[in-house]
Amino acid sequence: MLVTTVLVLAVFAGALSLLSWDRANQVAGMVSAVVGVAALGIGVCGLLAPTGSTSVQVSRTGRATAIGGGDANTGVLASSSAGAVSVEETGDARADVGSANTGYRRQE
Repeated sequence: MLVTTVLVLAVFAGALSLLSWDRANQVAGMVSAVVGVAALGIGVCGLLAPTGSTSVQVSRTGRATAIGGGDANTGVLASSSAGAVSVEETGDARADVGSANTGYRRQE
């Protein structure tokens, strides 16, 4: 991204150097206005974008076994802030004393 920015600035500076002072001033003013409006739009989009939610996808997990207590998990243990959760083709989870999860469990 930085390299692209430097290249665009170099091309812009080269183009302005070929113009007269009055014409270069007009072009620079117009480009400045367009870039300012674009920056404002990007900032507003950033403010309106959803925050704090994530997408979790789990598929084709293996086997989990908990012996003598504990938890066996082949699915998803996610907090309440997790957004979209997708669980497919999870493996076997077995626990003789604790808990077993092969799907989705929400943690608080």
